[in-house]
Amino acid sequence: MTYIEEEEQVCQLILNNYEKNLQDYKDTIINNHVKNWLIIATGSSYNAALSAKYYIQNISEISIEVVEPFTFLNYDKIKQSTDFVLAISQSGHSRSTIEALKKVNLTRNFPIAVLTANVTSPITKYADTIINIGCGEEKVGFVTKGFTATVLNLMLMGLVSADAYGSINHAKQLEELYDFENIIKQIPKVVNIAKDFYQQNYLKLNSINRLSIIGYGPTYGTAKEGETKFTETIRIPTHGHELEAFMHGPYLEINKNYGLFFIFNESPNKNRAIKLRDYLQKYTNHCYAVTTGIDPIESSISINFNIDEFKSPLLLTVPFQVLAYLISIGRRIDLNKKSFPDFHDKLESKI
Repeated sequence: MTYIEEEEQVCQLILNNYEKNLQDYKDTIINNHVKNWLIIATGSSYNAALSAKYYIQNISEISIEVVEPFTFLNYDKIKQSTDFVLAISQSGHSRSTIEALKKVNLTRNFPIAVLTANVTSPITKYADTIINIGCGEEKVGFVTKGFTATVLNLMLMGLVSADAYGSINHAKQLEELYDFENIIKQIPKVVNIAKDFYQQNYLKLNSINRLSIIGYGPTYGTAKEGETKFTETIRIPTHGHELEAFMHGPYLEINKNYGLFFIFNESPNKNRAIKLRDYLQKYTNHCYAVTTGIDPIESSISINFNIDEFKSPLLLTVPFQVLAYLISIGRRIDLNKKSFPDFHDKLESKI
């Protein structure tokens, strides 16, 4: 919870210093005419990439592919169109991401960058450009401020790219920066709204034993991060689904005790998501929503803030972070006690 409450300050510092922090990146893309990114990431870093991908593509001329490092390392080939690789690892110690970068280094003829919160970590040895996430070290093993900070950095990389290639004018750039600043200022309000929602619904929320989180477009990354946070802390089966994919089979699992969280933002696809929610809420006692607007259903976290669809993950992930903490406390789960203390040593997942 401490790290969640630090998110506003961390994000404001990132925004204040983004030009200096991303200068090497800007020089790299200008010198190499970068247009086709390959992002290598896993866990919350992967979710952050999915959350920021569509903003970057919408604001700039960049096309993005996001891959899991283990699958990429063992099964995939680098596309001929790829001209830039970005690896994301908050700790900088993810073995699979480091091994994937080693593979890229064997065959590459394009620049490699690393986005990490630890600029002296092992992963930085395999990159030309190192970008500091700027969130500091999170000593608690459940990524919170690092996730939001990663999303913001990625979006700012998209903005820098758009400026470098002349996709936007100076007025549009200032408008985007002003928008980011206003969004960041909303984070404490969103934290309090989520806390109030929990207090009003804690008996039902604490009793859920299985749930799905459903998003679309940029909020699919939000749904996946909600999945990650809930499984890490509440420790119940949780799945983050893309809206349309959920309609092709997963919905058949629903019963009266099944939990559903829908994520709504101001998008042409919002009505389809609401239609699905309105249909399914008749079949479960646990149907909730997290929305950037005002939802008429009482079991909703309504942020009530006019935010661009492509930037919405910056706020919509925060309620899931707060609920992950509060529900785990409500279920008397000791987050200081590791369930599998020797996991990383035995599986060699960290360097």
